[in-house]
Amino acid sequence: MRHLTPLPPPARSARGLTLVELMVALAIAAMLAVAAAPSFTEYMANSRLRENGNSLYAQTLYAQSEAIKRNTVVRVAVADGSIIVSDRTDPDDPQTIKTTPLTNGIAAEAFTLDFGGEGRPVGFATAEVDFSHPSLTCSSTIRCPGLRVDAGGGVRLCGDHTGSCE
Repeated sequence: MRHLTPLPPPARSARGLTLVELMVALAIAAMLAVAAAPSFTEYMANSRLRENGNSLYAQTLYAQSEAIKRNTVVRVAVADGSIIVSDRTDPDDPQTIKTTPLTNGIAAEAFTLDFGGEGRPVGFATAEVDFSHPSLTCSSTIRCPGLRVDAGGGVRLCGDHTGSCE
C-alpha cells in the first residue's frame, strides 16, 4: 500500500497595502469628509429642529386629548425651554400633567394655548409657535418648523415656518 503525502500549500504572495497606497486612500477620505461637513451640519441642525417640533406637536395633541378626556381646560405652554401640559380646572391652582424639555439648545417663542373639554381652543383662539436654531438662520436649507392650531382644534406641524404652512 502506498501512502500519499500531502502536497505543500502553494506559495502565497504577500498581500496588503503599501504605505503610499494607504496615504492616498487617507487623503481621498479626508477630502470627502471636508466636502461633506457643511451638509452634515445642516442635516444635524434640521434633525434637532424637527425633533423639537415633533415633540411640541405630540404634547399639543396630548393636551387636546386630555382636555376631552377630563372634560376640563388643559393648557399647553412653552416657557423656560420646556413644554408644559397642565390641568386648569382650578385656574388659581393649576396641576402640571407633563413637562418635556426642549433639547439641543433649540429655542421656541413663548406660547400658551388652552383647550376646552370639547377639544377646541378656548374662545376659538388660533395659535402659532415657531422654532429657531441658536446659531443658524432659518432658510431654505435650515428648515425651522412651526406649529399651527386653528380655531376648530386642528393641529399641524409645518415643515418650515418661513414658507406657507398649508
